Amino acid sequence: MDKENGAEEATTSNSGAGEQNQHNENQKNNARVPFYKIFSFVDSIDKALMIIGSIGAVANGVCMPLMAIIIGELVDSFGENQNTKKIIHVISKVSLKFVYLAIGVAIAAFLHKHSKSLIFCSNLIE
Repeated sequence: MDKENGAEEATTSNSGAGEQNQHNENQKNNARVPFYKIFSFVDSIDKALMIIGSIGAVANGVCMPLMAIIIGELVDSFGENQNTKKIIHVISKVSLKFVYLAIGVAIAAFLHKHSKSLIFCSNLIE
């Protein structure tokens, strides 16, 4: 029995050392990299695409508050022109702003999404 207990103690002490070595290896594999090092491997085309994509993302984000402003103008135009003949003209002007906003959103979303995919594809080709 003493031999069995001794063998069990030796086994547990060896497995503890093995777990510690494995933990040290995991720490080496999970070493943190500074944020600026991520961009050390990009070329000028990737940088340009990231800038274009960021501008597209900002423009796409600005469109939602602009839509709220245009909806406010639309409601105001209904309230100001209840009994006049020019209500259709005023509503048409505000509706045209919605069309312009939709075109801007489409362009901004296209630039934002496709610049990311172009970066990914250009890195796959190289």
